[in-house]
Amino acid sequence: MNKASYELVERRGGVSEFRLSHNGLSVLIAPTAVAPVATLGVVYRVGSKDEVAGHTGATHMLEHLMFKGTKRFNRSRGTEIARVLQRVGANFNATTWLDRTNYYATVPVEHLETAADIEADRMRGALVRDEDLEKERSVVLNELDRGENEPFEILLKGLFAHAFIEHPYHHPTIGWRGDVEAIQGETLRRFYNTFYQPDNASVIVAGDIEEKPALDLVERFFGPLESGSARRPRGTIREGRQRGERRFTVHRSGELGFIGCVWHIPEGLHRDIAPLGVAAQILTEGVVSRLSRRLVETNLCLGVHASAMETHDPGLFQVFATLAPGVEHADVEAMIFEEVHALGTAMAEPGELARAKVQCRTDLAFQRESPARLVSALTEAVAIGDWRTFADEMDRVAEVGPEDVMRVCQMYLKPSNRTVGWFVPESDPENGR
Repeated sequence: MNKASYELVERRGGVSEFRLSHNGLSVLIAPTAVAPVATLGVVYRVGSKDEVAGHTGATHMLEHLMFKGTKRFNRSRGTEIARVLQRVGANFNATTWLDRTNYYATVPVEHLETAADIEADRMRGALVRDEDLEKERSVVLNELDRGENEPFEILLKGLFAHAFIEHPYHHPTIGWRGDVEAIQGETLRRFYNTFYQPDNASVIVAGDIEEKPALDLVERFFGPLESGSARRPRGTIREGRQRGERRFTVHRSGELGFIGCVWHIPEGLHRDIAPLGVAAQILTEGVVSRLSRRLVETNLCLGVHASAMETHDPGLFQVFATLAPGVEHADVEAMIFEEVHALGTAMAEPGELARAKVQCRTDLAFQRESPARLVSALTEAVAIGDWRTFADEMDRVAEVGPEDVMRVCQMYLKPSNRTVGWFVPESDPENGR
């Protein structure tokens, strides 16, 4: 007999949260009848920030192994997870990031049961075998090698490693090479048993569904799972205040130069994230944005992009520029800093502020246009600490005024709080040009 029952926690913005009382699993249901499909996702509140030194990359490696077999879905039975999902026409994958790991499948609505069955079995029935680890280790090492040939990936890894000295956001999600080469199966099994538990997860269902049948389906498959008994360590490290600019330069073979600039900002649930997001739009979104006009329209750069990270712990405001051939890094860097400084010393014009807010709200609206995007957006909201931020984001953006944008730029985007990285392309990284 199924011992599970559920209780309503809250309804907001077209999303309802329930909790299974037996094991603590959070369930989010979001009916969106845009097509006869549904997406079921599971987000575990564990990411690379939960790894300890020497075991970096464990979360990402475990994600790989979660596709290699469970007690019921495995190759020996002809029921590998990928094979079963492909048979029903599913679009599926998994991703690992700083604060979370997620698994998802978009299926014809009549096959939603298949997705629920797989994810429930994967939650507590994964095999995590040593022989699979050795195969996937080679796959992950190949991913690392490919990343070492991507200028943007190299720059991004360096920016996180220099901006975060104490906090585990310092480590790349894929892990450091030495750790990936040395990680053992027992370590991954312990990691799995600690974090892959119902009371550390949220199941999200969106699409052409009705709330009650979808909730009953989740309860039927996930309800019998027992809650975890292992204590989950939660990091309490806070990055100390940065008291001066940090910078680095990477000289590697390549064709184009890149610049990355990051500043420390608050956690994703902080009230200042909305005005920081609007500031990013003013700087780089669209051909009339400040840095696009200054850098792209003048052919100094091939592209420029800014964003305010939304993370569980304090994150980064980022600006990246791809330089046109022959353009000097110092010239582009100076222009970026001039525009960032200007945004913090004078209020944005009413027209550009209104345009930026419309763009922000349009981006948020796109998150609701399909079940897969809706599940993805809710996944990130769960990861930063509260799914309800998804429902409230549009209102928070609407409330942003010009004084808010100026204040946050002045407060956070200052020279003593920034880290700067240059990727300088060379034809021969050993001997120069």
